[in-house]
Amino acid sequence: MSSPIATPPPPPTTTSPLSDRLKAVKQFDETKAGVKGLIDSGIKTIPSIFIHPPETLSDLVPGSEPEPEIPTIDLSHLHSSRAAVVDQIHHAASTVGFFQ
Repeated sequence: MSSPIATPPPPPTTTSPLSDRLKAVKQFDETKAGVKGLIDSGIKTIPSIFIHPPETLSDLVPGSEPEPEIPTIDLSHLHSSRAAVVDQIHHAASTVGFFQ
């Protein structure tokens, strides 16, 4: 015979989406495999820790610094003023990382 008093259900586990995300990020970091490790494992979808929910995208603010322009270097001057062209390439490579 069952008891007339119902036993309460176990308390729900309280995990927030933020704590779930932090746990997943920690697990990912601890693997030390990185994104290449994910690719090598054969995943077919992007893990949720890499996806921003639509409601948070509007909160993302671009940096206040202006985007750097891609330096243009005229290589036709290489024969007449090699040092100047080399300096331009060095400056572009050390500040922006590339040039056109």
